[in-house]
Amino acid sequence: MAGRPPFSFYLIDLPSDHEVDDGISTEREVIRAILSNRGFHSVTKTARISSSERFQSFGWRPYPGVGYVHLATHGLESGIGLIGGKVNWLEVAKKLKTVAPPLFASRKRVLTLSCCYSTNGYRKLKPLLKNHFTGCYYFAEDEVRFSDALTSWAMFYRKKTIRRPHQAIVSKINDFFDRDVIEFGPI
Repeated sequence: MAGRPPFSFYLIDLPSDHEVDDGISTEREVIRAILSNRGFHSVTKTARISSSERFQSFGWRPYPGVGYVHLATHGLESGIGLIGGKVNWLEVAKKLKTVAPPLFASRKRVLTLSCCYSTNGYRKLKPLLKNHFTGCYYFAEDEVRFSDALTSWAMFYRKKTIRRPHQAIVSKINDFFDRDVIEFGPI
């Protein structure tokens, strides 16, 4: 691992065909801009993978120092949807475990699932990601509009640090929407 920067944020963007074809700005781009403006440009790693074939063959590497892994994708009850196919939650867990090796001592690492059916994803991933993550942010509702996702994560990454209490940011985002949009659960 010598020579690699100690990334704190890893933003994984799995866009759909209309996002790719229409050149729509993605969550990853917006979050990266927010983090860069907060001074985190040099510690933010990004990946953009649009097809199920590329998801399997992508050069997944470990980043032991990463504190946040953000997965922006199109969720299904059984996994995630990509151009050309689906990937089940078990396979998603394998890739996330590669990116986020086991934690040592009192280190913390957070996963954010930004997709439809992220509650289901959290429940399926929780037992598979023990010792790799300490918690997960996910959406309270099965169906999530892109505008709500983008607004939620813009607020989240504008303020959040690993040391700040988890419930405080959840409450602020949910208060803004006047409904429960984001939830946090331990892993």
